[in-house]
Amino acid sequence: MGEKWAGAEGTWPDGREVGPSLASLRAATRALRFHLDTLPAVFHFDGPADQFLAEAAFPYARWRYACADSLLGSGIGGTVVGAMARSLFDDGLLWQWIAQSPAERRPGLLDSMLQERNRICGYLASHDATCPNLARWFVPLDGVTDLTGSSLEALAAPSLPDATELLDLFLSSSQARPAPTSLLGGSVQDLLNAARGLLVVSGLRGAVMVLAHAGHGNLLGLQSSLAAGGAAGHDLRADHEALFMHVAAVGVTVTLLGVCAAAPECWPPEIEQAGFLGTLMRLTGDVVTAASVVHGLGDPKPLAVVNPKVRTKVQTRRLRPETLVAHHEVLPDVLHAGPVIRAVRQYEEFVGSWTVDPWAHGDPKLASVLAYGGAHSTFSTVMNTFDDHAAVTTVFAARMLLEEAARFTWLTQDLHDEDAFVQRSTQYFDEFRAKKKNAIATFAGNGVALAAATRLLKTPDNVVEGPETITKGRQPLPSIDKMLLLMGTPYPEPGWIPVAYSLLSQVTHSTPVGIVHMTRYREGVLSAHDISPEMLSLALDVACLGSARLLGISGLLLSQGSDEAQQYATGLAKRAYEVHDVARLVHGLD
Repeated sequence: MGEKWAGAEGTWPDGREVGPSLASLRAATRALRFHLDTLPAVFHFDGPADQFLAEAAFPYARWRYACADSLLGSGIGGTVVGAMARSLFDDGLLWQWIAQSPAERRPGLLDSMLQERNRICGYLASHDATCPNLARWFVPLDGVTDLTGSSLEALAAPSLPDATELLDLFLSSSQARPAPTSLLGGSVQDLLNAARGLLVVSGLRGAVMVLAHAGHGNLLGLQSSLAAGGAAGHDLRADHEALFMHVAAVGVTVTLLGVCAAAPECWPPEIEQAGFLGTLMRLTGDVVTAASVVHGLGDPKPLAVVNPKVRTKVQTRRLRPETLVAHHEVLPDVLHAGPVIRAVRQYEEFVGSWTVDPWAHGDPKLASVLAYGGAHSTFSTVMNTFDDHAAVTTVFAARMLLEEAARFTWLTQDLHDEDAFVQRSTQYFDEFRAKKKNAIATFAGNGVALAAATRLLKTPDNVVEGPETITKGRQPLPSIDKMLLLMGTPYPEPGWIPVAYSLLSQVTHSTPVGIVHMTRYREGVLSAHDISPEMLSLALDVACLGSARLLGISGLLLSQGSDEAQQYATGLAKRAYEVHDVARLVHGLD
């Protein structure tokens, strides 16, 4: 992504002008980004695996924050910013928790690595899918530390809380606002305690829901892109941008502070720690202040419940044998994604060969417009990021395309059965009406004025909203797993798509499996901002598959099934399958 951006008030890369409040926010997010970029990353190859995973956490968080900042005002990928912000928020919760008892909790990273591998093996088994290069997916780095999972340390490691439990634990702790940074003692723990307060925004649970909508690329998430004067599905509305960057900035800051506490040996000795971290806190505070002006959620209110219930999940320790990789089974890093990229370029050329005017046949359905615009925007994000230093953005965007394509595939299956289509449509829209109602209620029940909560979820005045009534006894949507299986029907192993979704989720959820696929070690050099050929090929594969479904289906709906749209949808599917034929030779799924 380019570095062109406006000053206090002016024109941004997409040609639109922004007001002083949003321009100030963007200036604050950029200043924080530039400061983070000055900190060298330190890795210890001869240390334990959990130390290496801890040392990799901050460079990975910084990378996502920089990518999110680069997308602001670019005119594409608005909701991808929300997906990355959500992952940074979850990282912040995890690392502030680990930092409270580093010696006891840091080894849990090893258990997380094994549990995620075990989950992937479960998907392969339950969906009758195969992956001949599974060892590459589990150990893409060889020579930096022992990542096989076969060590006694890994097998004896404690479990980490999941994201829901981490949020509950955080909300059950003190929610006091931080002391001014000028009054802080300067120790890492002092700064971490202060930064915890920055994580708290009024109605935090509601904010997390909005982040989740964007992260899953669904209808509500795409509505974050309904910015005044912008193209549907492309940019971000100002209040959502502010919310996303608020939590992204604090997430990356708390992650760094937590890593400093959990792995103090990773601090570069040439950088004076107290001064760097003090500036970090000041710049993060600037982002929070500027963001709060725009999103208007206000200061956090005291919890209605003094000790909120912490929902714990029983952790199982039954590992499938293939979860562990023997040293002699580790496969070399010899593949490359060049042929996949060439096929994707041909697919990209066809994507731009035909467009539809959504308003050529009267007022279109908002869902169809967002699916069409969002698919173009998110696929453009993939094509603008996969071959440079923003490749992590590609994985987030690809997963979003795949997930929403699965929902649209389920929604529009067998369009000839009109009664069944109407029933599925009701079920589909009821799902998002209920999510919207739940988010507003959660905001209002956690310290946000009802008017402010409603405003955050309201579409712009130029959008005609559909009915808000939710069907009594509504049926929830099928699980994403079932909808992904439906997408896989034409393939020899339909279950490869749910497995692919799980592998991409390793990156979007910042698991140890995902982090090591965004780091490469070749010829004695570790590249912390590089993507494995397996993960890149998989992301490009599903980005083409997902965008082909979304563009094809929405194009048909918006053009009332025109011949041009039929030919376009067929051409997209054909070229997406051609990408898959090449990509499966690298990522191993079919």
